[in-house]
Amino acid sequence: MKPTTRELANANRAVADLLAEILEPCGHCGSRPLGHQYVLLATLAVTNEKDSALLKFFEAVKDHQWARLRESQSWRGAADDVEAYAIRCQGSKLSLAVIKTHFELLQPARLLYSEALSLEDGNRLLEAFANLHWHTM
Repeated sequence: MKPTTRELANANRAVADLLAEILEPCGHCGSRPLGHQYVLLATLAVTNEKDSALLKFFEAVKDHQWARLRESQSWRGAADDVEAYAIRCQGSKLSLAVIKTHFELLQPARLLYSEALSLEDGNRLLEAFANLHWHTM
């Protein structure tokens, strides 16, 4: 069954609250991320900490291999996962954040990586990920 508009809004609000809580101040404007926008770019189920797919995920993130990162779209309800988000500053500059969410409900999500992108890298990211639906924190 397809989720309702209200259910989607509640899920987006929950993600926005989570990101606002764990993200560092914006690398571009220095403020907390409230009022910034976010979009989920990629997700990868973590079934084994030494998995080659996890290594490739982080290589794609750190080396700005956006097309390769776009290929990471796995999720398993019974597994931890890593999620890559683009964060758009109020001044339109982009940052990248990777968080780890845990299957175990009592373990909080953790920020694993964040980077303020140059204008050039941000534009390349936007080209690689067409038709993004941004959400406000």
